[in-house]
Amino acid sequence: MEHRGMTLLELMVSLALLTIVMGILFVLAASLGAAARDQETKATATDQARSGMRLMVRELRQAAAGTIPWGNLPTNTITFQMAADADGNGVAVDSNGDLELSNVWTLGPDTADANGDGITSTQLVMTDGATTRILANDLTPNEDNNDNGVLDDGEDLNGNGVLDHGIWFDRLGGGIAVTLDTERREILRGVPMTSSLTEIVIPRN
Repeated sequence: MEHRGMTLLELMVSLALLTIVMGILFVLAASLGAAARDQETKATATDQARSGMRLMVRELRQAAAGTIPWGNLPTNTITFQMAADADGNGVAVDSNGDLELSNVWTLGPDTADANGDGITSTQLVMTDGATTRILANDLTPNEDNNDNGVLDDGEDLNGNGVLDHGIWFDRLGGGIAVTLDTERREILRGVPMTSSLTEIVIPRN
């Protein structure tokens, strides 16, 4: 019985087919890896938005409506006071029946680096001057350079086709429409992944 080996042509065809199959597998693996990184980055941005929104809503619901500067809305920074037991009688009402209030709190991007961590406009904080609490990180940059509320040429920094503010407070009836935009960049390609949440808050007091 004659045993014949592969010819050079057969060997070259086999290697070519193997190279093509390996190339397809490599591209597929790279695509799946990129998709997984994109999803992880998007999930991180969404988690930051959800966490920050939950904390903001909780605090703004406790605000005394009369202390909110309604005429300044819309804006990316809001001030307010909450009901507080200032005289230590166990309730947030004084002996005359008037509502007692906390210090003035400011909610917005940490442009002045109030907590000294070196992170400014991409960090959402709540501060009364003495105390600063970080509510969220990874805010998108405020893209509305001329404050006209419209996405103009050159303002869409992350290319998502939406005018992002990072944090934005607007009046809606007797409540506040709070919009929180967050952004993370995929680690290898640097592609921005954004998340945006909006919630209506009605102050209770």
